[in-house]
Amino acid sequence: MTSPAATHTSLPYRPAIDGLRAFAVISVIIYHLMPRWLPGGWFGVDVFFVISGFLITSLLLSEYRRTRGHIDLLGFWRARARRLLPALFIVLAAVLLCATFLTVSGRTRNVAGDVLATLAYVANWRFVLGDEAYFGQVAAPSPLRHAWSLAVEEQFYIVYPMLLIGLLAVIRRRVNLAAVLMALGAASALLMVVLHTPGLDPSRVYYGTDTRAHQLLVGAAVAALISGGPGAVDRARVRVADLWCRRLALPALLVIVSAFWWAGRAQSALFEGGAVVLSVLITVVLVAATSPATSVVQRVLSWEPLRRIGMVSYGLYLWHWPIIVFLNDQVLPWPTAARVALQVALTALLSWLSYRFIERPVRRDGIRALIPRVPRVSAAVCWATVPLLVVGAIAMPAAARTVSTQLTSSSDVAVPQVPYRPGGQMTSVTFIGNSVPESLITNFRSANHPDLEIDGLTNVGCDPLDAPRYADGAVLPEQQRCADWRRSWAPTLAERKPDVVLYFVAQTMVTDRLVDGRVVTFGSDAWTRLVDDNLDKAKAAAGDSHFAVLNLSCHSMPTFGSEEIERVNDTQHVRDLNTTVADWAARNDVPVIDQYSLLCPDDRVRSTINGVPLYADAIHFTADSGPIFWKWLAPRLQRVATGEDPS
Repeated sequence: MTSPAATHTSLPYRPAIDGLRAFAVISVIIYHLMPRWLPGGWFGVDVFFVISGFLITSLLLSEYRRTRGHIDLLGFWRARARRLLPALFIVLAAVLLCATFLTVSGRTRNVAGDVLATLAYVANWRFVLGDEAYFGQVAAPSPLRHAWSLAVEEQFYIVYPMLLIGLLAVIRRRVNLAAVLMALGAASALLMVVLHTPGLDPSRVYYGTDTRAHQLLVGAAVAALISGGPGAVDRARVRVADLWCRRLALPALLVIVSAFWWAGRAQSALFEGGAVVLSVLITVVLVAATSPATSVVQRVLSWEPLRRIGMVSYGLYLWHWPIIVFLNDQVLPWPTAARVALQVALTALLSWLSYRFIERPVRRDGIRALIPRVPRVSAAVCWATVPLLVVGAIAMPAAARTVSTQLTSSSDVAVPQVPYRPGGQMTSVTFIGNSVPESLITNFRSANHPDLEIDGLTNVGCDPLDAPRYADGAVLPEQQRCADWRRSWAPTLAERKPDVVLYFVAQTMVTDRLVDGRVVTFGSDAWTRLVDDNLDKAKAAAGDSHFAVLNLSCHSMPTFGSEEIERVNDTQHVRDLNTTVADWAARNDVPVIDQYSLLCPDDRVRSTINGVPLYADAIHFTADSGPIFWKWLAPRLQRVATGEDPS
């Protein structure tokens, strides 16, 4: 079926396709800039998936028809590489450079790993296995988080042409080919339904290639139905279908565009079959956009400003998210409108430069177009790029340690490092909390505190309150394991019987809650009862152990338009939460260990402690700051164990 001699060619240019791409990329960019403006803007990526499946299948079947049964796999892959890799390499190099100076110290290794995963087009699976929740609140999100969709498409580009060649070898009629593709798409959509649990973090189904393939396959199936060649559907029927698609394209486009607003609220419905319906509507628009007969939608999508945006949509998508991450509101504490204007302007400029001087020349003339006067140098640069990026990713964390990565206040917290005096007997301590106490446990040095035995009843990313968080007009998703973790407090502590149980007040407790379909606002009586009940539950779970509470510190992290992170950054919200906890502690004779007073003197966020970075990512202790904090915390745990006041 393959022919190395076959020549790869492109499909005829359809300006309306670029117009549809423009709608998709604009929605994604607005969602990432200001999610409250367009809460369903993430659906633009779904539009890209359907377009890709449709166009790639049309391209391959066109070649199959033109060469009388041959598809040049290597030619196809080379064309994809010329189209995608040059611009991506430039962005990855820029990310490595910016991360060296602008990424907080504890995240440089993560960014380096993300660069390598993006190079290998497996970023989506890295995020599935990691903590990069797309719809969650991440203290320092990856500047390459958007590369998950590139990975899904590239995996499709590698596997799908081979699958199509195999199917064409045994299936002659296009109707049957489309039916097989639809069956595979249905299996993918069903897997998404099975793996998705409403109300819980959807990262697995959102990032997964297996659960996303149905959108690519819907586009592929429709392309198979309308493409010409051996076994094609009768042209008269195709013309009828084309006519109806042109008639239905305008309402279909309106539904798709409206989804950029309502998809956020209907997220569960989309992950449980609704995305298939919208994918079919996208194909209706695609058929009308590529029809030889004009229509209202084709003319709208061919509008010159939209067409031009669509032409550079790949560059816009590549550049916008790193720019948003690196030029966040902590790096540029400008008015929102000014910062967004700069981010948009830089994205547009770099995208145009990429298209004008890299993407278009390489796509037209190959890698020699990079330096046309010295084609051998162009080839050398091309072949050296991947090794250089790999070496750069490996070296970047070490390079970042030599420069300042803390662009917030440089003021320091001074903690006296008095010699630690071990107690006369071992004291066992269990921490209840999220990833913050987990970072302290990781950085505990038993040699420095030989009388303390520290254990964790922690769960990364989980909130201690039973009621779901509500922010930005929607319920924030949570992993199923979080509910299991909260239920495990009592049986786990009953089995361990520690001397001390320390409850960490979580930063997420500043968020509103949804109880019985009603929003419980922060600071209200109902919210106070939720906090009190949770503390009652934790104290009861501690049983005969000494129970204490560590209050919440202040933080300063990029918000990316998140209401929850804005509240975490707001010292007034933090102080109100700490006051609520202190009032409960006073009524229940529970000691409070006051880290807020230590780390936030004068209610100001500090970036260093005894001269070293305080946080790895604006919220978690580092390998250097953790032992310093332990020098302050350990004596207070000793006093709690003996019933003394820890202050």
